[in-house]
This record gives sequence, structure tokens and C-alpha cells, in this order.
Amino acid sequence: MEREESLGKRLKRFGALVSILFIITVAVIVTQRLSNDALALLIGLAVGIIAMLPLVGLLAFIWRRQELHYQEARQYRPAERNLPVVVIAPSALPGYGPQRAEPGAHNRQAGSWEMARAERKFTIVGGEQ
Repeated sequence: MEREESLGKRLKRFGALVSILFIITVAVIVTQRLSNDALALLIGLAVGIIAMLPLVGLLAFIWRRQELHYQEARQYRPAERNLPVVVIAPSALPGYGPQRAEPGAHNRQAGSWEMARAERKFTIVGGEQ
């Protein structure tokens, strides 16, 4: 006993047949009405797109493969542990920061350090000297 095809399959076949007939009809009408130069341009465009398809397929394949590899590597990666953070302070500029008290100077507290006064020098650009 032969099983009848589903309505969906028959509609898909009918749609594909109508689409192919439409494309062929449009191609015949367009090629008859276009000038030779316009037809050459259209054919060149179509051939260029067709020539580009293998490269696009290859790039999509490589991209998908990398995505799968990345997902696998991420899945099997051991849990990351927090590494200690080491902060190294830069050395102070000369004249800034704590300086030794001058001999004979009176300190407020024993062993305290006074801040050295840094002389600032300004240069005015564009003015008279």
C-alpha cells in the first residue's frame, strides 16, 4: 500500500517549481530587453558573486570550527584562581617626600620628619625676559 505524501511536502514542491519557472521567465525577459553592455555588466556581477561563494563558505566553516574549539576549551578549563597582586611603589622624586631634619633644628616630635620645600621654577612662554 502506497502512503500519500503530506500536504507540506506537496506545497514545497509546488513552490519550488513555481520559483524555478519565475526565475527562468524573468531571465528570458531581462536578457531580451537589456542592451549588450547592461547584459555584460549583469553577467559579470552574477559570475563575481558565484565566484565569491566558495570563499564565504570556507570562512563560515573556519569561523564555526573556531567557535566550537573555543567552547570546548572553555568547558574543560579548570577554575581560575585569584593570583596575588603585588604593587611596587615608584621611587620618590628628589626634593619631595620626607627629608631629614637639619642639625640643630627643633622637631615637634622626636623622630618626626619635616617635608622639604621644593622650589618651583616657572618659565613664562611668550613674555619678555
